[in-house]
Amino acid sequence: MEKLLGFFTMVLAIAMVAIALPSQIRKIKREKKCGLSLPMILLPLGVYISRTCYALSIRSWYILIPDVLGAVFSTILLAQYLNYRSKP
Repeated sequence: MEKLLGFFTMVLAIAMVAIALPSQIRKIKREKKCGLSLPMILLPLGVYISRTCYALSIRSWYILIPDVLGAVFSTILLAQYLNYRSKP
């Protein structure tokens, strides 16, 4: 049962980082403005980084795989925020 729950958790988390975050990145790039607040970018980035460290410490690949992707995409969102924050 644990492996089944881990698998479904991983599938949903990967869907989040493979569909939701890239679509937000594309939207920001297309509109050339970031509508997200800085805390809305930094908090998930912090969660992804801390969960990546945790997953490594407990050797949980179910958590590690989506969280590494989430950290990468959240870093891209932060870069977009910094790039577009002062532009109208």
